[in-house]
Parts: sequence; structure tokens; C-alpha cells
Amino acid sequence: MQSLFSYTKGNSIIHRAPAGLKLLLLLAIPITLYLTPIQVCLTFIPVLFIVALISRIQVKLFLRDLRPIVIYSIMILAIDVLSYVISSKNGNIITKTSLYMILRLLCAIEAVSIFFRTTSIYETTDCLQRIEGVLTFGKSKLIASSMLSLFLSFLPQIFATWRDLELAYRARGGKKGPDKIITLLPRLISSSIKKADTTFLALLNRS
Repeated sequence: MQSLFSYTKGNSIIHRAPAGLKLLLLLAIPITLYLTPIQVCLTFIPVLFIVALISRIQVKLFLRDLRPIVIYSIMILAIDVLSYVISSKNGNIITKTSLYMILRLLCAIEAVSIFFRTTSIYETTDCLQRIEGVLTFGKSKLIASSMLSLFLSFLPQIFATWRDLELAYRARGGKKGPDKIITLLPRLISSSIKKADTTFLALLNRS
């Protein structure tokens, strides 16, 4: 079972698009969403879903990538409810600001899912190294691009690490609940640090 935001091999037009263009769009979309009316976000949401279908990303995988929005939504709405109770039930329980924030986060996560599902870390690294090489007139050791690539790879890696730990936990008869978090969280941090170090060395060897 693939982890959240993991790369999915394919030959769609989105897969073949330049990594630099997709990276630029990944950075531009969230900025655009927060500088424009909510109607722009409502237009982007179905458009990005269609792009995911064009990319031939399985619907179930794309929807799984959107699961983090549930956690964010619960936190945002909980704050609204708490504020409503504290303020002696004045105003609306759920504010427009919170709803708009959730919609913008949903749209941004859609874009993140499409980027990671259609762009390998090696494509991203090659793109960033070429940019760094141009900006430094070929005199750079490509450390900055390697670090940025490592940062971009951290999100899918941490979900992959959690998936592996969770599978091992279940295989040993572990149960869901607070004990699961207490048991796995320290291992997640330790494993993520080790994997980040290994990935960084691999990227340096390729540069």
C-alpha cells in the first residue's frame, strides 16, 4: 500500500511536464489562493481534481492524500466552537473565515498531492541543481539545491516511515489508541532523521 504523497509512476502529460514548471505552480497556487476571493479557490478545487484524473492518479490514492485536511478542519472548527461558547454564544458557531481557510487548505493539499504523485525526487533535484548552477555560473557545489530537495522529499518520506512503523506495530498485535502514538512517535522521529541523512548523502553522490 502506497503512503500519502508518494510518487506514482506514469506517462501522463502531467508526469512528462517539466519539474520546474510544476514546482513553480506548487509555490504559486497557495499564494494565489490567499490573495484572491474565495470564488477562485472554489474554481481551483474541481480543476485540480480533473488534473489528478488526467495524471491517472487513482482516485482512492488522491482522496487518501486529502485526509490531513480532516485533522486541520477539526482543529479549526474546534477553535470556532470554543470561541462561541466562551463568548456567551454570540455570533455564528462556524465563521466564514474558518470555512474559507479549510477550502483554501483543501485546494493547496490537492496541488501538493498532484506534485508529489507525478514528480520524483530525482526530477526535482535535477531541476533545482540546474537552476542553482545557472544562478551561480556553475561555481556552486549544489548544496543549496540538495538541501531544498531534501526538504521537499521530507513530507512523503515521513508518511512512508509512519506507514512502515504502523504495519510493524499491527503485526505485533498493537492496538489503536494513545499507546500507539506513544510507542510509534519516538520511532518515527528517529527513523525520519536517519532516512533524511541517508537521502541527503544519496543526493550529494548524484550531484
